Amino acid sequence: MEIKITNNLERKIDELRNNTGVTKKWIASQMGMSQQRLYYLFKADNMMLDLAIKFAVFLKCDITDIFEYEVID
Repeated sequence: MEIKITNNLERKIDELRNNTGVTKKWIASQMGMSQQRLYYLFKADNMMLDLAIKFAVFLKCDITDIFEYEVID
């Protein structure tokens, strides 16, 4: 079985930025990481579960809004 994971973190961050005007630098600071780490996570499909949950809580969304998955037989 294969699972395809789609990372929507950057899209969710951009929604927050558009709605509030905050910067990616501020978001990274609030999450306790560098901007470079945040940018890396935009492309990661293997983010640690606890970090993904922290983002979901911070963004006030469900974790499935950040990561979508599809099971491929």
